[in-house]
Amino acid sequence: MAVKLHHVCFENTGAPAIVLLHGLLGSSRNWMTIAKELHADYAVHLLDMRNHGQSPHADSMRWSELVADLKAYLVAENIDRIHLVGHSLGGKVAMRFACEYPDLVDRLVIVDIAAKAYPPYNDAEFRAMLSIDVGELSSRKQAEELLEPLVPEWAMRQFLLTNLVRNQELGSYRWQINLQSLHASLPHLREDPLLEEHRFENPVLLLRAGKSNFIEDTDIEAMQSKFPRLEEVTIPGAGHNVHVDDRRAFMAALQGWM
Repeated sequence: MAVKLHHVCFENTGAPAIVLLHGLLGSSRNWMTIAKELHADYAVHLLDMRNHGQSPHADSMRWSELVADLKAYLVAENIDRIHLVGHSLGGKVAMRFACEYPDLVDRLVIVDIAAKAYPPYNDAEFRAMLSIDVGELSSRKQAEELLEPLVPEWAMRQFLLTNLVRNQELGSYRWQINLQSLHASLPHLREDPLLEEHRFENPVLLLRAGKSNFIEDTDIEAMQSKFPRLEEVTIPGAGHNVHVDDRRAFMAALQGWM
């Protein structure tokens, strides 16, 4: 059953709609700066996927459910055509959605993720988050100190901590994401989201991060069988979070292609 996704919209009457999907453990906030730049030319829709951000929690994260959530959002908002942009996990959802509803997607942008199964990753981060008794925290600084031995990279710790929220009335902390459900869903989310029969004939841009190992040359060749109009652009100075690491190059590639 579809859940009603939390969303942030930058309205632009008469402009084409563009939908932005975040990655695992992210939220619509990750796209806010990009959305403000796109707003001049598009009606921009930022969504929190289920179990992320301010969207409802659910027990499962099947591809069919994630696609149904997006479809329900478009129906509720009376949107019949979109440009669809997805980063990492959001890119996998975007690929699946475009293949299942090709008449709804004019153009598809996939950001640093391939249509393939991935080996385990993010396990250390999930274990670190699960190890913290957030109800006993006295400050965000304490949470960071507890994470530091388990997540040495400062930028990753800050990213994880975006999911830590405080109840102002009670003064206690909690993880805003559905941490247990996401952790249980990792084996599924690492799989290829596409089925053998899936194919999308409209234009596709694959934005690849030069400092990331999420996409290999062989992945691009394999994806062209599913996306015959696929174009690949590499942003050399960016890591996996391309739109954050090199926003200018990301925007130049996106706007030059759109």
